[in-house]
Amino acid sequence: MISKPRKLSPAAILFFFYKDIKDLFIPVAIFAFAVFQHAKFWTIIGLIALLVLVITGDVIAYFMFSYQLFDNEIVVKKGLFVKKVNHIPYDRIQNVTANQWFFLKPFKLEELEIETAGHSEGPEVSLVAVSVDFKNELNQYRQKVQHQEAPASDVKDSKSNIKSYSITWRELVRFSLTSPAFLSGLLVILAIYGKVQHSISQQMYALAAQEFVHLGWIIVAVGMLLIVLVFYIVSVFVLIAKYYHFHLTFENKQFEMQYGFFKTKKTSISQSRIQAVAVKQTLLRRMLHIATVKLVIISNSKKEETEKDIIVMPVIATNKLETFFHEFFPDIPMQSWQPTATNARTYYYDLRNALIFSLITDVLAGLFLLKISLLWLTIVVILSAAIWLIPAYLNARRADLAVISDKYVCLQNNQITSKNTYFVPQSSIQLLDRRQSIWLGKKGFAHLRLSCRSGIEERILQVKYLPQSRVDNVVSWYKKSSE
Repeated sequence: MISKPRKLSPAAILFFFYKDIKDLFIPVAIFAFAVFQHAKFWTIIGLIALLVLVITGDVIAYFMFSYQLFDNEIVVKKGLFVKKVNHIPYDRIQNVTANQWFFLKPFKLEELEIETAGHSEGPEVSLVAVSVDFKNELNQYRQKVQHQEAPASDVKDSKSNIKSYSITWRELVRFSLTSPAFLSGLLVILAIYGKVQHSISQQMYALAAQEFVHLGWIIVAVGMLLIVLVFYIVSVFVLIAKYYHFHLTFENKQFEMQYGFFKTKKTSISQSRIQAVAVKQTLLRRMLHIATVKLVIISNSKKEETEKDIIVMPVIATNKLETFFHEFFPDIPMQSWQPTATNARTYYYDLRNALIFSLITDVLAGLFLLKISLLWLTIVVILSAAIWLIPAYLNARRADLAVISDKYVCLQNNQITSKNTYFVPQSSIQLLDRRQSIWLGKKGFAHLRLSCRSGIEERILQVKYLPQSRVDNVVSWYKKSSE
């Protein structure tokens, strides 16, 4: 069965226009700002001409864009002067993501991104305004091809083995309240301040300092805490809106996640694209005995670093992790993973290095602050010790490595204050790098770096200062599995 060639919804013109304006805004704004004072009239005329040109190009792009479903592939055609025809076989499709903003829901439209096993920087096809029913139609064609290629017994098993999970309100609130996402907002504000601080006059700084003196340091501290609290509350509501009605389904070797309030996101991920399964715990979540389960996947979408890992379980009690893995990842023998007590020398090496960096920080701070204020120098020394030594202690405490089956290795490390446990299949490991200095060799210790794909880039997982025997065990396992 072959469908007729189809056009996108006219709403696609707005998507094209938004994308063009977003790409052109910064260079056009800089150019207009530079020449506006010298040629106001021609600047306005130029902006109007550019706007007309962009709208005209978007309208032409809309009429020249079409897509068609065939028995074995989807074909997308676009372009006016340079015709582009994209043939995508259904068996090559790996990830399908549907994005639906709230203003598209009344019109039953959504954006569909289709990724294959290629290495392009972005989805091979982006259908920016199609009917919400199109994704189901596309999946029917894909399933038909899969059923033709798969043995009948496999098809029967996949139909009878549908698994699903939906987040509860209580779980969603716990997930949002224990997230450190608000710190990202503060970092963004600091980054913006760093870019604009040169434009703030010294007079304004002096005026602000004078106001702080009048208000008192206690009121200033309370004000800063209120700012942090506002960022925290906003981040909680943002996360609730983002993961609203989170639903996970596993069927036909495909994971599908659906969530979102203002923007409903539906992501289908082929099991073959999964590079590792990660269990992550922030310090607060560890204290509450809850965790988040993520997938490290191959993806062509251009995403931020924090979004490369796909959440499949926003929050789960740690005593239920084994049951969850048994249901959704039966190939991973999580019950075989038993954390090993940290060697005393691992603590020594990590804390020694941190202490050296802390002392260097203290010396540099002392050169500037000793003659100014002994109190501020004491504060800097205490903060320096906390910033360097606490993460070093956690790095040592959480560093672990073990082979848990013929197919999987488990690597555990620490990132700032977040505990990360990765279950990595041998087939996903691109490179295994064992590192050992002469001095570590004499003590029988070594480092290990494991490389796998993540997004469109490389993900490096590493542990340091572990007994050499444990590192060599993993290296031998990898060599044996590769033979």
